[in-house]
Amino acid sequence: MRRTSLDAYEELLASGKANTQRGIILNFLVSKSDKVFSRNELSEHLNIRINAICGRVKKLLDDELVEEVSHKCSITKNNVNGIKAIFFVQSGQKDLF
Repeated sequence: MRRTSLDAYEELLASGKANTQRGIILNFLVSKSDKVFSRNELSEHLNIRINAICGRVKKLLDDELVEEVSHKCSITKNNVNGIKAIFFVQSGQKDLF
């Protein structure tokens, strides 16, 4: 993982923004770090509107906290750029936020 990713993640925690939609999305992706999700799947799992998901994912991509990976969406059945966390939860760490 790049140092900038860790810095951005630590800043998110320290700023208190962890309970924002961006923090909720990142927490979900880190907790499921072995899986890839489409934006539609994130919207369904997190009950957050797709337009909000897209904007927050863009910011997470810009901050290098998540990456796009080829993925077949279970909702649309199309191949899409799925999203996954760049880093993983260390063993024994339960909650990020």
